[in-house]
Amino acid sequence: MKAQLVVVFCVFVASAVAFPDERCPPVDDPEEPPVLLPHPTFCELFLMCSHGNAVVSACPPGLHWHDQVKQCDYPEQAECQPTEAGSDAPAADNVCPAEYDPDHMVYIPHESDCGKYYICDPYGVPLVQQCPAGLHWNPLVSYCDFPELSPCQP
Repeated sequence: MKAQLVVVFCVFVASAVAFPDERCPPVDDPEEPPVLLPHPTFCELFLMCSHGNAVVSACPPGLHWHDQVKQCDYPEQAECQPTEAGSDAPAADNVCPAEYDPDHMVYIPHESDCGKYYICDPYGVPLVQQCPAGLHWNPLVSYCDFPELSPCQP
């Protein structure tokens, strides 16, 4: 069990992408193990909660997230059934690059909501992000901006 926690902790530290998730507790309890959740679209990934944010983490190659036992497992044991990406996935022609470059983050404008955008995680997964209230994503400068300065048209 201790080895599993060390592996999970190392994966957590290596992962750099976090996003708010209402399923994650706002405060971590150091006396309890971390909250682990299945990734909504990829069996090879899972989410680890940290201070109200979900951090995308990856299983070792060839393994899938087994949510019932909260660890990576062989695919036939994990029986992962990923859900469809739905409205929080970018259009097919607007996807993350195959190779991740931490020095050049990739942002993708949301196709229908000016207040949202995507950030590409290290595994090529587009993660939906929300601009603060009243701001629009501005792809020209890669940050949330005043609506009159953003080229986005709702």
